[in-house]
Amino acid sequence: GKDLSMVAPDGQILDREAVIDHVRASRASCDDGFAISIEDIRPGWQDADTIVVLYVEAQLRAGKHSRRQSSAVFTTSSSAPNGVEWRHLHETWLQVPER
Repeated sequence: GKDLSMVAPDGQILDREAVIDHVRASRASCDDGFAISIEDIRPGWQDADTIVVLYVEAQLRAGKHSRRQSSAVFTTSSSAPNGVEWRHLHETWLQVPER
């Protein structure tokens, strides 16, 4: 959504434009050795229109593994794909990418 914000694993706070730029740059820098898996998905706080979802994101990039604990806030939106809009994302390193 237009109000999307993100706290990156390094503590940076990104607005929607910065998140989109970050994703595009990451995608452009990836070769075929890139994979993401989502694990340990758990619902958190919720009400009629909002839910917090907790999960672990595991990445494999150029043979290096990393893991981050994530929480995301979604709200219902009739105009959004799949009927939900991503409002906030917070990621914390569990395993920093290997050097």
